[in-house]
Amino acid sequence: MTYKKTLMLAVLLPAGLTSATTSLAFDVVPAGEPVVTGEPSRVGAPWNHRSTFNIPGTNTDIAFGGYIKFDALYDADYDLGEITDPLAAASEDNATDGKTTFTAQESRLNFRTQTQTGIGMLKTYFEGHFAPDNKFNLRHAYGEYNGFLAGQTWTNFMFFLGTPRILKLGGPIGYATGRPEQVRYTHESGGNTFAVALENPEYSVSDLGPGGAVDENTELPDLTLRYRYKRNFGVSGVVRQISTDSAVSGQDESVTGYGVAAQAALPMGSTTLKGNLMVGSGLGGYLDYVPASGAKYRAPDAYLAADGSLETVDMRSYGVSLEHRWNSDWSSSIGTSLVHQDLPDEAPAFQGMTDTVQFSHVNLIWDVTERLAVGMEYQYVDLEKVSGETVDASRLQASARFQF
Repeated sequence: MTYKKTLMLAVLLPAGLTSATTSLAFDVVPAGEPVVTGEPSRVGAPWNHRSTFNIPGTNTDIAFGGYIKFDALYDADYDLGEITDPLAAASEDNATDGKTTFTAQESRLNFRTQTQTGIGMLKTYFEGHFAPDNKFNLRHAYGEYNGFLAGQTWTNFMFFLGTPRILKLGGPIGYATGRPEQVRYTHESGGNTFAVALENPEYSVSDLGPGGAVDENTELPDLTLRYRYKRNFGVSGVVRQISTDSAVSGQDESVTGYGVAAQAALPMGSTTLKGNLMVGSGLGGYLDYVPASGAKYRAPDAYLAADGSLETVDMRSYGVSLEHRWNSDWSSSIGTSLVHQDLPDEAPAFQGMTDTVQFSHVNLIWDVTERLAVGMEYQYVDLEKVSGETVDASRLQASARFQF
């Protein structure tokens, strides 16, 4: 595994670091600036800016947005699904001698409002997309007022600071993610941002005992804390209770899960070095975008041992990437991430699950306009199961994204 990791970086890094003309990347504007009717709302990068309009007779500005995204996928070894799932390589049912897939299911639609009141700005946001089943599914639905947020959106445990720009949906595997229902309070002071949230717990428990189903029993919400300094560094933590009604032990079982995540971005002229770290126990549900089809190969957050005790699964992940602007229109990203799930080696039920998985990528993206981007990306998966079996998979992805 270590040899393959070193070899992959040795092959990919020179391709991403060839000297090029220095230029400025797209400006990134901090979220939260007031919307001015008829002008683009300066939230996020320019390709996310939207012209707004006022609802007559109100102080409410609204904006519609979204994009159409077309992906052309070629799998050389394993079918990784219409939404790239590195854990799909764990199943021999997905083996292929070559497969081409076209899909547009990542396309999405969003709607936002901002209402000026006498004591602050009231904001709402709604977004849905068609992944992962070609049906319109909810991504975000929340409201904000004076630092308070309630609804469904990104977990307070995650960041985008150290996440590379890639064509694959989401980030490389091992970058914390999730969109739970939550209540959150955020405080900003200069370049510092602090946030605390109570979030709907989403976890899975496996039963290794002699019989009886495991019923997950949610007692307490997850507690998450986050600190961010500008767009350069952030650290977050989570504490959660994982509970179950055990048919094996005949009594309720509960255990504490916890984790720490950190991301950083270091600008170096036209190149930015990005890093990611996540360590803890009972964090399986926070693995970056694992569709239901691949969840059975992901470590559960906890498992019920044969003696009836509930045990959390330790997990750690690391990621590093480089982003480079060749000029004002062209950019590349190259990186790798590694996830290790500490499952008991002797458990027969876990032999087919993933022990270690590495995901690497290199891409070239052309921003034709601020609303149209096309690109090509090579993705490589190196996976080792608890049983010791190793597999690898390669995917080519070409994408076109039309913002509106």
